[in-house]
Amino acid sequence: MKKAMKKLWQGLKALFSGIVEVLCRLFGMYPDAEQQATSDGETAPKTGNSNYNRVLRRIVGTAFAAIVVLIAVTLLVRLVRFVYRSIDCDNSSSSYLSEVLSDELDYYDDYYEYCKGYVKNSKGRRVLKNIEWIQCSLGDDSIACYSDGERRGYFDVRNGRVVVQPTYDHAWIFSEGLAAVASRNAVQFIDTTGRIAINRKFGYSSIDDGYVFHRGHCAVRDSSSQRMGLIDREGNWVLAPVYESIEVVDTFWLVKEDYRQAVISHGMDTIMPMMEAEYWICDTNIYVTFANHTQSTYSLRGELIASMLIRDVNQMKYNTGELLYSQKRIYEDSDETYYSDYDARKAIATCLRYEAESGWYGLMSTDGRIITPPIYNEIEAIGKDIYLCSTDYGRGIVLDSHGNKVER
Repeated sequence: MKKAMKKLWQGLKALFSGIVEVLCRLFGMYPDAEQQATSDGETAPKTGNSNYNRVLRRIVGTAFAAIVVLIAVTLLVRLVRFVYRSIDCDNSSSSYLSEVLSDELDYYDDYYEYCKGYVKNSKGRRVLKNIEWIQCSLGDDSIACYSDGERRGYFDVRNGRVVVQPTYDHAWIFSEGLAAVASRNAVQFIDTTGRIAINRKFGYSSIDDGYVFHRGHCAVRDSSSQRMGLIDREGNWVLAPVYESIEVVDTFWLVKEDYRQAVISHGMDTIMPMMEAEYWICDTNIYVTFANHTQSTYSLRGELIASMLIRDVNQMKYNTGELLYSQKRIYEDSDETYYSDYDARKAIATCLRYEAESGWYGLMSTDGRIITPPIYNEIEAIGKDIYLCSTDYGRGIVLDSHGNKVER
């Protein structure tokens, strides 16, 4: 053993000496080396044995050795910290109960986020360690997705048994017995044993919330990752991948394409047709905002409930051009007269201003008749029957009380 260590040390010394020699020659550290004469009168090569070169080589060698020692110490410190952290995490008491997984298993996370989490069974034994996060499945699926900080896999929440080792770049929860996994931006579906269940690759996009089945269908992307459609549990397209995005909302699919949207039921029935509008599904109603900023309400079966929703209605006032004085006192100074505390007299305009979509206004008659659609960001009365209607670009037009443009 001693002989082996001695040979190793001698080898390292020779290596360092060789590196120093190369550096010295590379940077020309033999400027004053003496010339040596040979027996035939010719000049021998420079030896570089002057005091200057010896000192310089020592400085370079010392600096190089210091760098090597610094690197070695850094690696040693990292190793010690890694070992200490492993031991400390195994005996850490700073973790807290993060989630109850089942009757037998609980998930613990570190309070100070210094160590990774772990799964402990009812007997107090850690059955799964080095967990960055977990996500349990919904419904009757007992397989949970977890990450070790680099890759994702699955384990059974009933006993802690790892079903799929963390080998995937991305993974999502199990739904209806299937789970989406991705490697190299290719999405596939596996069953609860970890085997490929749908032998087909789909595209991946980081903007998607996830690829989860809902009542037999799942929204996925085509191989180009540009368009979305719906597949069944066999991987067949039930809705062609020609849409910009597809979202699940309650028991419906919200399908989007450019500025158009449609609402489709889980049974693939069209509830609201594809048109330039925004749909908001809430409780028992579907609220629709159209391109002209009008809003309507439909039932969950697509039946019209209210064709025109109005958020607010206000009277408008305009300046009459007269001055209204709050005080009668008159101040006289030489030939000029001054009046104090006056304001412009205002009167009520003929039309009302109503608001449909938030921040969008239109003209309404006093008997509730809609005169203009709510396509203006602001409406101001400038006369009894004259209104300045401004768009979102800050430009405006002048309309009369019938909604006709006033040409000047």
